[in-house]
Amino acid sequence: MTLSAATDGDISDKEINTINFLFTTLPIFKNSNNDYLSKKMIECMELTKEEDNFENLIDLINDGLNSNKELKKTAYILALEIMMADLNIADESIRFLEILGLSLNLDNLEISSMKHTIRSKYAEDES
Repeated sequence: MTLSAATDGDISDKEINTINFLFTTLPIFKNSNNDYLSKKMIECMELTKEEDNFENLIDLINDGLNSNKELKKTAYILALEIMMADLNIADESIRFLEILGLSLNLDNLEISSMKHTIRSKYAEDES
């Protein structure tokens, strides 16, 4: 989640709040504590400063998820969710999502479905 927030070079307060909200409410994180989140966010920020190549960082994420397809889908959805926090997705973020989807071996239908769902969640009422 932190890497997806950092793709545009900065993590906004909205992105941090969204990460905290997701971390404290999603069942996938139920066995983790806030110290774990803080530690992982700091580690991720250090990695993004050291590594200019998102592909290498994404490979680390993919390795950490092992071969669990459901966790890979969750990681992609959370990346989308964090990026939508500011309602402004930069070109770097779009490229990050493309690379992330490929690295996680998600097919185009899965990716399209996830993007559609997140876009619908954040759509403005046009009535």
